[in-house]
Amino acid sequence: MTKWTEMPLRPQGAPWPGLNTRGGKLDPGSGFLEDGSFNAVINEADLLEKRKGFVRGLDERFAGVVCGLFRYTSECGVEYLVVADENGISVRTPFSIPEYLGSDSLPFDDFESLDTSRWSPTTAYEVFIGALQLNGADSNVGVNYVESAQLMGWFKASVLTSYYVEVNYRLAAQSGQQSTSVVIKRSTGGTSYLEATVVSTSSSYIAYLYRVSGGVRTELASAPLGGATLADGFLRLSYNAGTFVATATITPSGGDIVTLTGQLTEAQDAGLGQLSAIGIQRASQDDAPQIESVSGGQI
Repeated sequence: MTKWTEMPLRPQGAPWPGLNTRGGKLDPGSGFLEDGSFNAVINEADLLEKRKGFVRGLDERFAGVVCGLFRYTSECGVEYLVVADENGISVRTPFSIPEYLGSDSLPFDDFESLDTSRWSPTTAYEVFIGALQLNGADSNVGVNYVESAQLMGWFKASVLTSYYVEVNYRLAAQSGQQSTSVVIKRSTGGTSYLEATVVSTSSSYIAYLYRVSGGVRTELASAPLGGATLADGFLRLSYNAGTFVATATITPSGGDIVTLTGQLTEAQDAGLGQLSAIGIQRASQDDAPQIESVSGGQI
C-alpha cells in the first residue's frame, strides 16, 4: 500500500518566497517584495476594486485564484502589469482609465434626419439641409422664451445629476421675434425645469436664464448679446447639483461670450428632474430659425 508523505512548498518557519524588484529576479528566500517590506498580515478588507491607479484598469475575469499582481516598467519607461494566477503568468499592456464615457442619456444630434424615436413631440419640427427648424406652422410669440408645448424632448433621462446641453443655433438677424431654448433638469410631468433662451428681434438680441417650478416661471438673469447682425452662435445650459448653480453660457458670433448664473436652493433642486429638451419659436413664417446641432456632457 502506498504511503503518502506531505512535502510543503514552504517549510514551517521559513520565509515566504517573493519577487526581488530591485534585482529583477526571484528572491532566494529572504521574503521581501521590495526594500523595507516584510511578511505582511493579509487585510481581507483591502479589495483590489477599491484601489486607485494601475490595478483598477484590469477589466478581466480570471479562471482561478489571482496569486499576485506586479507592476513592471520597461527600459523605455512603459509600465506593464504582470498577473500571476493559478494557471500561469500573463502580461497586460498599458491603459488609461476614462473619467467619463459618453451616454445616450444626454442629447446628441447633427440633424441629418429627425429621429422620432429619440425626440418627441416632433410635429412642429422638420430637418432641412442638416438643421432642425420649424415646419410650415407659425408660433405665437409674445414671450421671451420657448413655450413648454413647443419644446422637443430627448427620450432618456440624464444619468448625471450635474450636466450640460449645448446647441449651435442660427436665427434670422434683425427680423421678427425668434427664440431658441435649451432645457435641462426637466421633471417627468414637464412642469419644472431650467431654461436658457436667446431671443432676437429687429431691435434687440438678449439671453435669458429661467427656472420653472410647477409651471411658474422665474427669471434668474438676463443680458444683451453682441453680434446682432449675425444672430447665431452657441448656447450652453449647465447645472451643478453640488452647488445648486445653473449657468447659461452664450458664445455669439461677432460678440463676446456672456455668462448668466442663477443660484437655487436645496428645496428648489429637489423639484427638478433629469430630462432635457430643446425648442424654437418664431413670429413669422418668413423667418427660419434653426438648430444645427445639439450635444451634452458632464460638467
